[in-house]
Amino acid sequence: METIQGMQNTYIFTKVAQNGSFTEAGKQLGVSKAYISKAVQNLENELGKRLLNRTTRQVKLTFYGEQFFEICEKNYQNILREKKLIISTSTTPKGPLKISLAGAFGEKFILPLVLEFVNLYPEVKIELDFTERIIDLVAENYDLAIRVGKMSDSSLIAKRIATRKEFICATPKYLKSIGPIDLPEDLIKYNIIAGRDFWPFIINEKKKNIKIRPYFKTNNGQAMLKATLSNLGISRLPEVYVKSYIESGDLIPILSKFMPEDVPIWAVTPSKKNVSEALKQFLIFLSQNLPKSNC
Repeated sequence: METIQGMQNTYIFTKVAQNGSFTEAGKQLGVSKAYISKAVQNLENELGKRLLNRTTRQVKLTFYGEQFFEICEKNYQNILREKKLIISTSTTPKGPLKISLAGAFGEKFILPLVLEFVNLYPEVKIELDFTERIIDLVAENYDLAIRVGKMSDSSLIAKRIATRKEFICATPKYLKSIGPIDLPEDLIKYNIIAGRDFWPFIINEKKKNIKIRPYFKTNNGQAMLKATLSNLGISRLPEVYVKSYIESGDLIPILSKFMPEDVPIWAVTPSKKNVSEALKQFLIFLSQNLPKSNC
């Protein structure tokens, strides 16, 4: 069986033969001339044949040395070709990519980029899961999740990719029926369309959760939007849902000066280790093409 030392001696012999010099081979490999000479001598002893004729001026291959060098160089070139092939294959995105998304943000911003990415790399096999629940990336074998808001799981790798602006708004008709709303605390008096029982605000430069009483309770953004447009009450929704309606005057934003800073959006992966080329390139693609704010 070939030993590591034997393989190393063969490689050193190849370098000497290529350069016609023990000294030059030593320089390329970062070892002394004596080390090179000893390695070649050990190889000759192993083969039982002289491979090189040495003089004070030059090194020449013997008959057996020429034969052995031809075989070594041919195999070495084959190894280099295979290595380049593996490297080129490993840097081409391919294989499965399982992604968790949620809501209108995923539909409007992430989905188009996924489709564009697959057109660029058709060997990538995408599985998209649109869900509001917080999935377990490791247990459920996901490569990536796009999450909005504060990150709580420190075992995951999270990269901030954008921010989301939110608006509290209602139709002109509903707001006319209730009169002006000056403070977040006033919301408790009116019909609220929401999925939870409080909304965060910035009051006196501090973040404060204000109690609300949902009149129409749902965790679906589209349902909230339709209920709001139907004059049922006041909702809090991301810009992606309401921007066009605010611009047209169908919805009016309120309490803007109390709104917290924009909400962070994260690309979350289970680990930095053994990341597939498909995931690596998709994350780069996201960072280059996703709007950084106002999502």
